[in-house]
Amino acid sequence: MKRFLRIFRRGVTVAGIGCLLTLSSLFFAPGGGAEAANPKGAYYSAVNNRVFWFIVAADTHVGKKNGQGEANLQWLLTAGRTVIDPSFIVLAGDLTDSTNGGLYPNGPWLEEWIKYRNTVDGSGATADFFFDVPGNHDEYNDGGLSFYRNNSVQGRATGQTQASWTRTFSFGTYHFITACTAGNDGAPFSIFPPTFGDHAGLDDGEISFIENALELNKDAELSLIFGHHPLVKPKPTPENWTDTALTYGLEAFAGLMDQYGVSLYGYGHTHIYQEQFFVGDMTEGVIYLNTTALGEVKDNAYTLVAVDCNGISLRSQAVGSWPLVLVTAPLDPNLGMEKNPYTSNIPRVGPGNPVRALVFDSNPVLSVEYRIDGQGNWLPMTPVPGNSRLWEAEASVDMADQSHVVEVRATGSTIQYDRIPTGTPPEPVQEEGGKGCFIRTIGGR
Repeated sequence: MKRFLRIFRRGVTVAGIGCLLTLSSLFFAPGGGAEAANPKGAYYSAVNNRVFWFIVAADTHVGKKNGQGEANLQWLLTAGRTVIDPSFIVLAGDLTDSTNGGLYPNGPWLEEWIKYRNTVDGSGATADFFFDVPGNHDEYNDGGLSFYRNNSVQGRATGQTQASWTRTFSFGTYHFITACTAGNDGAPFSIFPPTFGDHAGLDDGEISFIENALELNKDAELSLIFGHHPLVKPKPTPENWTDTALTYGLEAFAGLMDQYGVSLYGYGHTHIYQEQFFVGDMTEGVIYLNTTALGEVKDNAYTLVAVDCNGISLRSQAVGSWPLVLVTAPLDPNLGMEKNPYTSNIPRVGPGNPVRALVFDSNPVLSVEYRIDGQGNWLPMTPVPGNSRLWEAEASVDMADQSHVVEVRATGSTIQYDRIPTGTPPEPVQEEGGKGCFIRTIGGR
């Protein structure tokens, strides 16, 4: 379920057991406070009231022949939201398909946008918690994105194609941005590579919006950005040779993320799920989250993102699948890459080391248990007072100076066991894009 060995687990659906993670530790001050806008500010602590979570999804493709976009989006905004109760939901582009049930995008089609609008409005989506951003399918033949502005939740509320918002808790303020990576030329879809009519990028006005938002919120604990496109094209394979990426604005965008300490860039577009780490002319880089297509028939997943003591954890889940389990402490030190600089510090906090996990189920959760290194009996976890969705335990295993595997399983609507084989992470993957843009990849599913 987690990153270090996920390369071996593609296509495996796990509903009942969450977040197996390898732990490799470095010492630093236990419980130390995070610096403002500091992606390295995560800390491992017994403090259990500094946790929040939200959902990222993408690619509903409403209007696609035999697609599931309307039904899955409705579920996410109603039944899914009721159970998970996220702080907000991001829908990262390709809201509509622009095909009207045909083979190629030749819209925009008002019929598709009416279906999308009716779905979000009928499900109670409002601009204070639902942040939809346009993708290339929403921009074909509509350079001004007028259909998006007139029918999306954020477009109708603000008249804009990008958004900036914060969430403030007793333990700090966190900043989020949606970036409109869809092109501005309104070019039609083309069957010819390399862009296929998708001239994605961020122009000067869009970059200025992002810069101003980051500057106004530079004292946030963390800053995270979401767009539709990957930053660079992956090295071509038979599966991804049609994927597109930013064609302009990358250098300025990466510079801003570097300057303001952005922790994560999340996107859709490719219809696959991967957790990676992007480094391209940046001091450290960003967690590079590729969430899969909510509108696909077989792979209708969304991503749960949690922040616990300023550390980020991720988990992809299929629509309607319960329980949903995500370990939030300790952090996975290999989130997207071996020894991720933002998650690799696991100190010794005492004779006992906290294990925390978020657990969600549409039915009562009967039990939550954990074990270390697959040995011995499963040990009980208990709900955190005041937060019935967060469970915790104190592990007696010393997490310092060694590696471990932490497993958490929940019994509720279903229970499924998950085992991760041992192995060696793959070598860094070189990507197209030039100027040192590359991605170091550890798995994906």
